[in-house]
Amino acid sequence: MYSVKCFSVLPTFLAICYRMGVTFHESVRFNDDDDYQDPVTWNDFIRQLKQQRLKGQIPVVTQRYAISVTVFFALLFLGISQLLAAANQQVILIRFQYDNITNGYIDINITNFIPVSRFLNCSFSIFFAQAPVYFYYELRNTFQMHRSLNQAYCKRQLVFGDSTGCDSFKNSKYACENPSPSSTFLAGFSTFCANGQKFYAPVGGISSIMFNDYFKLTLNNTEISWTEEGVIVDKRRETFFQPEDSDNLCDAKEFRNTVKPIGWNQHICEMGGYRNISFIKWLEPSTNKNFKKLYRILDSSKHDGLRRGVYRLYIDNVYNPGEFKSKEFKLEKYFWILHPSWFGTEQKFLEIMYLIVGAGLLAFSCFLVGFQIFLMDRRRTYDEDND
Repeated sequence: MYSVKCFSVLPTFLAICYRMGVTFHESVRFNDDDDYQDPVTWNDFIRQLKQQRLKGQIPVVTQRYAISVTVFFALLFLGISQLLAAANQQVILIRFQYDNITNGYIDINITNFIPVSRFLNCSFSIFFAQAPVYFYYELRNTFQMHRSLNQAYCKRQLVFGDSTGCDSFKNSKYACENPSPSSTFLAGFSTFCANGQKFYAPVGGISSIMFNDYFKLTLNNTEISWTEEGVIVDKRRETFFQPEDSDNLCDAKEFRNTVKPIGWNQHICEMGGYRNISFIKWLEPSTNKNFKKLYRILDSSKHDGLRRGVYRLYIDNVYNPGEFKSKEFKLEKYFWILHPSWFGTEQKFLEIMYLIVGAGLLAFSCFLVGFQIFLMDRRRTYDEDND
């Protein structure tokens, strides 16, 4: 026999237990109540349990209770909708296309001050504090196999610095030693390999076509500082390999016999190694051919926000994935300046849905009130006729 301690027991449940042949040991206690320690009281409880005469409560939903609850949730949802509407008005999004830029820069007119406030320790202050200014790049109509390419890089090379294991299994299609020219998955990838070369650094389809456009934002010929801090978490960055001699990465043995992929302006060792922020961000999986990724964050230690004025964004528009581009659609590139609210990005769907549900509950509560008045009037008329 097991000793059971129950914290909440319903009469119906106990009755079912009795009918199923369940018996209770004397050590059973209900609701942590010491009244049942007395054997007489315990026997009386068992007798009432068998006769199904234990006290219970059945909530009865009255008209006043139903109307009150409906009105409460109607006002609650309407309030949340207005709160989201106020938060959506604080969101500032500047998005422009730059893949057709020929002069190397775009002028951006910011008409309102975009503030940046640091988060305070107080939880109330965090809830209403301003969010940072984020900079994104967006690619549309890019290569269709982007999701598959995200699985095509040599993890052993990126995590342990060992390039010798990059010519096996799936990476054999993307390595430069004994490449597979007849690969139907990525036909022609072997053409990216130079004669006599053993390994790229990094190896892999998604690595070799990394996004390498460069941006610089200025105001009145003064460069706006942004930071890599916060673009990715430090724990994820530390999972990537870094040579012990980090003063000169290109002299490390892990990079000596490697070369940069075709289309890269610099070797990965000249860009901070495999812990390069832009490289790690590019390796993050994307679900389809249209995606955006975080590029940088405005440095709040040097700027309290973006002031009004005409900014100039200089663009090094060099990213061209070659044959990996979509054949049917033209590759489109966009640059984002995003200042979210305390709630996040713009949430028009949630705002509208809360408004619709709240308005519907309010209309339903009005119907209940009208129906209750109608019933009361009918009852009053019936009582008068009986008199």
